[in-house]
Amino acid sequence: MLLKSKDVAYLGVLLGLNQIFIILSSVIETNTIILFAAAALVIGVVIVEFGGKSGIAFYAASCILGIFLTFNKIEFITYIIFFGLYSIVKHILELKINNKTMLYSLKLIYFNIALAAMYFTVKLFIPLKLKWWMILAAQALFIIYDYAFTIFITFYGENIKPKLKLNK
Repeated sequence: MLLKSKDVAYLGVLLGLNQIFIILSSVIETNTIILFAAAALVIGVVIVEFGGKSGIAFYAASCILGIFLTFNKIEFITYIIFFGLYSIVKHILELKINNKTMLYSLKLIYFNIALAAMYFTVKLFIPLKLKWWMILAAQALFIIYDYAFTIFITFYGENIKPKLKLNK
């Protein structure tokens, strides 16, 4: 699929915004997770506007650029393994699965696998002690994040997307 120049410009602006969130996550250390979540929302916008394949390409571009631009590479692993990839996983799961229980079960399974991958990857560089209550708190925060992500994407699709008049 060939993109019009307006679409390419919009993707460029979105990639720039995504990278600003990623760079700020290294500069403002106290808000790293919030800024990574915001960067992931940008991937969700790309998926809404241009589809899943474009979202995957955008995620890859944001990871490659982020590796070069971010100051804290170890924290960036969180974005690569969970936040950026979750936008794509959420899109695929919500397209394929209609049963809410199954949907949330698969999302939680993905989250736990991503959490384990992040833990073992970061543990190679930094000694970490993880307690059981931290895992439960992380799962509760993940459910809140998923709900907020859905609200944002719904708001974008209903209120912002019609005003942009892209892909017409």
